[in-house]
Amino acid sequence: MTFTTSGVAAAGIKATGSVTAALIGRYRPTGVPRLGSKEDRAEAYRRLLDASCRSFNWAYQFSHLQREAGRAAHKLLLGQIPLAWEVSGELIGALHGVRLCGTVPVIAAAEDLVTATSNLELNEKDGARFQQQAEALVAAQAAFLDACREDLAYATRWWQLVRRYKERRFLRAQTGR
Repeated sequence: MTFTTSGVAAAGIKATGSVTAALIGRYRPTGVPRLGSKEDRAEAYRRLLDASCRSFNWAYQFSHLQREAGRAAHKLLLGQIPLAWEVSGELIGALHGVRLCGTVPVIAAAEDLVTATSNLELNEKDGARFQQQAEALVAAQAAFLDACREDLAYATRWWQLVRRYKERRFLRAQTGR
């Protein structure tokens, strides 16, 4: 007859419990769509906003330099092509991150944002037309941000009366009414 000490028995129970916990923790039913946590979604949304701002800034500088300097800037602009590839790759990667963990309205707003970013015509000679394209991009960024706020519950709900009152009072103070 062999006797086990209480330490050995406790170690065996602990090992069995950790294996069971690991198996339960890995259980993911198939066919059930899972969204990322609120923090994961917020990080993906932030990454897309950062990538779209970087892409917009690069495109704005590129277009402005080409419009103002003309042919004298071609050598400088050719050196910026690898940066353009990096920026666009970052934007597409961020879009895929949103597609992975975002909700349907946010994904639609993200795709509109990327479309508006890709619609910027870098060779546009008319500054006013490029400005219209830039304003459309800024509007798409605002729409995406609003969809993100709604998804992450940053916007006030109808039942949050005190919060809505404080928000209105703050906005009135900002506008000076």
